[in-house]
Order: sequence, then structure tokens, then C-alpha cells
Amino acid sequence: MKLITSITLGLLTTTSLLANTTMCFKENHSSMATIETVTLDGGECSSTKSVKDMKNEGWQVDDIKIESSNKGNNYIYIFKKENALAAMDEEKLEQRIMQKLEVRKQEEAAAKKIEIKQRMSKNGRDIYTNTCQSCHGNKAEKKAYNTSRPLINLNLEDFQQSIRDYTLNDYDRGMATVMIPYANSLTVKRVKDIYSYIQTLKPKKEERSK
Repeated sequence: MKLITSITLGLLTTTSLLANTTMCFKENHSSMATIETVTLDGGECSSTKSVKDMKNEGWQVDDIKIESSNKGNNYIYIFKKENALAAMDEEKLEQRIMQKLEVRKQEEAAAKKIEIKQRMSKNGRDIYTNTCQSCHGNKAEKKAYNTSRPLINLNLEDFQQSIRDYTLNDYDRGMATVMIPYANSLTVKRVKDIYSYIQTLKPKKEERSK
């Protein structure tokens, strides 16, 4: 018959491993009321499964074609089913993409921090060299006027507190009058820049272990 010939020649009754699609048909069926429960021929149906059976197995009706015949109707069903392997691969691929994006985000954040520190250190080096070095030493290791603590030994909080106390006239180890004008010229950002540069003057771990 025409229906069978077109199916055979067109290789329509196939199941794709990637698309997971199959086609089933029923010829000369007279009752539309029972088409969902009668067994279909071809494809995954193979004369043993009805539309209802296919749905129970996870197949979905993607398309239906109905042609009239002398003895009833000819039905062609296109079923599709999600390929579990493909779905799993897609999920893994998505996870890999998300992981790579997260790694890239972290790398960009780390690079940004390094860039900021380098910029702060450069600004701090210029300020320290022109303003602080003559009294506190090339490596920030000196006790200025033999009264201050070596700047290399201070943490950021102590360093900021010292500058703040000088500006408020609350700190004097004997040479506050010398330090106060410098302290008053330093903004919060400049103080952080100087501290960032001082950190680069510390001996590396390898050098300390020798």
C-alpha cells in the first residue's frame, strides 16, 4: 500500500540515538476512540505497544499524521524521548562551563587584587621615597630619631592608628612636632599605599630561612 511504501522508501521507521525519535503507524483503523490503546506497527512500537504504552515508557507524541482510506484511517505517530545519556552529557557540559566560568571569575578577581596592590605599591613607593625614607630607612627598618618603631614591623591597624594619633596630637614619642606635618598631608588612601609598599620591603620567606 501507499503508506507502507512511503515508510519503507523514506526509512521513516527509525530510532535516532541522538534525537531518540521513532515513528509508529496504524493502517485502516476504523475507530478513533480506540487508536490510543490499539498496538501500533513499526519503530519502537513493533506491533506490541500502543500510544498509551509508549507514553508510559516516557515517549511523547511529537507529531501525528492522519490519512483517510477506504477502510478507515491511516495513522502515523512521531514519538520523541529524551535521551538520558545526551541529557547527562549536556548536564556535565553545563557543569564544566559553570566551573570554568567560576575559575575564570576567581582568576580575574585575583588578578584585579594583584593589579590594585601593584598600583598601591607604586604610589606608596613614590610617597615613601620622597617623604619617609630619609628618616625611616630604605627598608623601613630604622627607628626614626631613635624614638619611633620601625615601620616594617607595624601592621596596617597600628600604622593607621599612629598616623591618626599624630594628626589628633595624641601621640608623641619625643618628635611629634617633626611628624605631625607629614601626618596631616596623608589621606587614608595614601596611608594604605605607603603601607602596601612597605610590605614589599619585607624579606621573602626564602631569604628569612637562610
